[in-house]
Amino acid sequence: MKIGLFLIPFLFGLLSIAQNATMYRTIYGPAEPYGGEDGVKDLIKQAMIYPEKALAENVSAEIFVSFIINEGVVTLKKISGSTDSSFIKEADRLFNLIVWVPDDKRDNDELGLEKLGIIFKPNKYKKLIKKRGYEQLPGIDNPDKINPEVFDINHVDEKPEYSNINNLNSFLKENFKYPAIALQQNLSGRVTVRFIIEPYGMASNILVVEPVGGGCNDETIRLVKLMRWKPAKKDGKKVRCESEYQLNFVNPGSTIR
Repeated sequence: MKIGLFLIPFLFGLLSIAQNATMYRTIYGPAEPYGGEDGVKDLIKQAMIYPEKALAENVSAEIFVSFIINEGVVTLKKISGSTDSSFIKEADRLFNLIVWVPDDKRDNDELGLEKLGIIFKPNKYKKLIKKRGYEQLPGIDNPDKINPEVFDINHVDEKPEYSNINNLNSFLKENFKYPAIALQQNLSGRVTVRFIIEPYGMASNILVVEPVGGGCNDETIRLVKLMRWKPAKKDGKKVRCESEYQLNFVNPGSTIR
């Protein structure tokens, strides 16, 4: 008997008050989102817009999106957990923003049904608004009109530009923190991350393409999260755009680029 052929999900992470989403993965060969489970949680915290009527009436919900991913593409999707269409609509919108790592190593009979649970709680959402500093997505009139398609940076009419950085070296000098473990282990190297610049000017779905240990990956991700952009445009509309960033970690006293 091959356990890998069963579509039995297991709890990937325990639910807690601090979480707004939980991924339930297949036992064998789960699909991997950019940034892993933590990346999905960050994306949902960043992009969630609570249904207005439900928020005013203090209504909670937990929505489950069951899905199958094949070579980075969603081939099946079912949404359950509530009869309120506004929660279903928002959960679907958030799920569609997740970018998946293409995986051509799995056979079709190894693809399992996976599940994402998204929690909607008014009190938690109000705290989230205060923490992230906005209620509506910056510069977006209607989040439902965001096209989930991701464009290559070379195939847009206007490429994204930094909006909160005048000089990258100055930005790094002010914000960069050499990881303590990397210092202790005398680690150096180049971290490359791939990510999506959203139409509201923030990074999401951050994937480490070239890793370095000792906390260097986490520090690169942290810096990318601090960056803000004037988003890319295609046919006059703000669009999602994939970009890359590289950060060299070298011995203290040398130049960080």
